[in-house]
Amino acid sequence: MLSALFDRAAAAWLWPVLRPRLPRLAALFALGLAAAGLALVPPWLTKLVIDEGLVAGDPAALVRWTAWLFTAGAAALVLGAFTSVLHMRASVGMLADLRAVLARAVLGRSPAWRARHQTGELLSRLDGDAGEVQQFAFTALLSGSGALVRLAGGVALLFVLNPKLAALACLIAPVELAFLAWARPRTERLAAETRAERGAFAGRLAEMLAGLPGIQAARGEGAVTEGLTAQQGRLNAALIRAQLFGELTRGVPVLITALARAAIFLAGGLMVIRGEWQLGALIAFLAYLGFLTGPTQTLLGLWHAQARMRAALARLAEVMAPDPALVWPARPRPLPAGQGALRLEGVAVEQGGRVLFDGLTAAIPPGAKVRVAGPSGAGKSALLALLQRHADPVAGRLLLDGTDLRDLGREDLRRAVTLVPQRPFVLRGTVAENLALTNAEATPAAMAEVLALVRLAPRLDPDTVLGEDGLTLSGGERQRLCLARALLAPFRVLALDEALSEVDEPTVRAIVAAIDARFAGTTRLIVTHGAEAAHGPFDSVLEVGP
Repeated sequence: MLSALFDRAAAAWLWPVLRPRLPRLAALFALGLAAAGLALVPPWLTKLVIDEGLVAGDPAALVRWTAWLFTAGAAALVLGAFTSVLHMRASVGMLADLRAVLARAVLGRSPAWRARHQTGELLSRLDGDAGEVQQFAFTALLSGSGALVRLAGGVALLFVLNPKLAALACLIAPVELAFLAWARPRTERLAAETRAERGAFAGRLAEMLAGLPGIQAARGEGAVTEGLTAQQGRLNAALIRAQLFGELTRGVPVLITALARAAIFLAGGLMVIRGEWQLGALIAFLAYLGFLTGPTQTLLGLWHAQARMRAALARLAEVMAPDPALVWPARPRPLPAGQGALRLEGVAVEQGGRVLFDGLTAAIPPGAKVRVAGPSGAGKSALLALLQRHADPVAGRLLLDGTDLRDLGREDLRRAVTLVPQRPFVLRGTVAENLALTNAEATPAAMAEVLALVRLAPRLDPDTVLGEDGLTLSGGERQRLCLARALLAPFRVLALDEALSEVDEPTVRAIVAAIDARFAGTTRLIVTHGAEAAHGPFDSVLEVGP
């Protein structure tokens, strides 16, 4: 069923999101069918109120059928409210699950994949596109099933009331279908265009916010504002085109229905005037005509909604598709016993079509402290990134305690190898929330201990609240907080990529000495362009370069 609504590849990753919610979906489906069936009752009761009560002049019948009409309306109200609450709970739950799946997919991507996408553009996919897919998944099942029941019941009752006029009314659907079949490809194209422009605008906004200090320092406010305005203009034009075409696709079916309703009203009214038909029957017929036209437009609208959803799904497909630059083994080998021995065998790294280094071979024993040296741009950071498999070498291999890194699972490898990059990452929240990223079970005492080790105590404690990206901290404090986070979890290999480049030399000396004392049995690889003496003695130097 899912592959009929989406496509085979999308259905494969959407099914695990939907499967846990099948019982609630089944309940909503049953309630929707009941609500649709109940909605068929009031028009018939209205007919009885008019024909058997008002026109027949029977007060008892008038009271009886009016009471039943009220009861049916109250039941529909209660059932509708109950269904709406259940629908909302299930809907937001599914949306949360869907976004979690997408977030896990993004978190598993390589830096090369990430570099091809703007932050705001990805946010647009995880927010707007995910919402479009989730909304359609629920609407197609629940609204579609209810519309089918109302349509079938409405058509049947139309033929019961007046077969000739019912046959005339049924000509509406093919006309609307022909028009919407013409419009559907254009709807999908305009939806894709609008979503792309929305993502591009969100990307520019995110870049502006992330680069605010640099933009201000470069006096680039005018250029950035001009770029935003131009992108907003392109987005506005796309939105207007989509809106105009949307009004056309909504307006034409309404016009067709209005013409058909007017024709039926005139023909039926003449029959009532001539005494060939009852007034209540005409009113009921017109009500049931809405059960033909309304559900038909709902189903055709879902067909168009699927076109818009497909545009959103196409943007999510790239997020969910396997990352060709980084494939993890389906059946990884267990993490071998060992203490962090590393071996590089003919390792070659390429970036942007340029070979950074080739044929790098080295054996690093467990517990060694190694300085990774080389000129700027030689590939030192790229080498350390290989240790956590943020990328793979184009030739050669790396082994951890005798096992090729490509044979290990992601969790095992990144638990064994801790990497602290030069650019720190800080969450908005407490210091404890930041430290817990590597070790959710760490105690406040353990957190306080690592904060003291990196010389952040008493300046910071686990309860200190930080701003977004650590903007309430200095650059050196952010680096030290990230280092403390790395030291909080057990590891075999510690890789520091200029992790203290913004920290003064005396503090660097104290921190590195404390690390050397506490983690003397741990393999340590350190990249530093300055204050080399502050990092203390090294066991060896690994030269990187062409």
